[in-house]
Amino acid sequence: MPRRLVLLLAAIAHAGPALAACGPAAVDFTAPVPLKAVPVSVGLGGDRVLLGRQGERIAARNQPVWVDETGDPLPRTWMDKVDWSAYRLDNVSRAPARLYFDGDGRLCRAESYELPRRGDGPPFLSGGYTLEYDGAGALTRVVEYEQTAVRRPATYEASGQACLKRDARGALTAFTNEACEDKQQPAAGRFYARDAAGRLLRAIDIAAQGGAFQVQTYDAQGKPDQRYVRRHSPGDGARSYAHVAHASPDSRPYPVHREELNQLSTEVPGNDWRIVSIADDVPLDDTDMQSWNPDTQTILAQGVTDAQGRALLAADAQARVWQAMRDKPGRIFWYSDLMSRVLLLPAMDEARWRACADPANQAADACD
Repeated sequence: MPRRLVLLLAAIAHAGPALAACGPAAVDFTAPVPLKAVPVSVGLGGDRVLLGRQGERIAARNQPVWVDETGDPLPRTWMDKVDWSAYRLDNVSRAPARLYFDGDGRLCRAESYELPRRGDGPPFLSGGYTLEYDGAGALTRVVEYEQTAVRRPATYEASGQACLKRDARGALTAFTNEACEDKQQPAAGRFYARDAAGRLLRAIDIAAQGGAFQVQTYDAQGKPDQRYVRRHSPGDGARSYAHVAHASPDSRPYPVHREELNQLSTEVPGNDWRIVSIADDVPLDDTDMQSWNPDTQTILAQGVTDAQGRALLAADAQARVWQAMRDKPGRIFWYSDLMSRVLLLPAMDEARWRACADPANQAADACD
């Protein structure tokens, strides 16, 4: 048997008496733990890379579970992927962290300790995490505890938590960083819209007070499809618009509704303006700035701002520009003058955005 596997099994064997299971994450953090501590030589979190169970490199983080803004939409973890047997210490008094596992090898609790500099006192518990699982062994809750005051005996309180909610099939429906039992306040986090068969349709990011601000859709094969965002209007910070996200970070998105195309304003009278379509084969953010060359552009509308600084479009020009915005999203630009431009994007109507951002909506075409 490989030595690493022997050490790992030994660590689990010492994890707790009588195969004790992880309890609830909400606990008195000073109460005795009915599991045996596994002292390790590395602290929790921070900027370090640890050895994984398969010999891979695992980057430690300052939280046990999180979601990335892009990429895999599901929550990610790191503590369960580390080969802790490689860091086990025999001397608990020199361990900056202690881990507690249940009989199935699940991490139940992780404690951080402050070590005295001259070894003239016992390690001091500074905080840590408790982890909770459902009957199928899936992680459902993580609570972080911190010391509330510098005093002896120390007291601790929950300073944060992450909640993972699942449906009857065990499929994840929500990941939040709010109190799991708080039904009064709207939860902030990532929510998952699934069809009746459990297939992921959309990952929806929601702010506590501002509602949904991003929706990532997925195709029938589970691959990322179109992404939608909601942002404040560049011309009016009190208003917000939802629209298809654009990959170029330098394009200055300017979402508008169809009826607002005749309200484009620079607030500067007498400026030459134009609305153009960039050819499909021209990159938008290359260092040569090819897309700024008029030879790569097709003019859809142009004129001079009036005395109030407005760029007035005739009805036929509005129809032409709107159709181009829908046919070629991400390639229609309004030049308010020769050196300034914004990316015109068709804004979603409110009913469509609400349907798109509703985790309970099982329609695959909710955002279309």
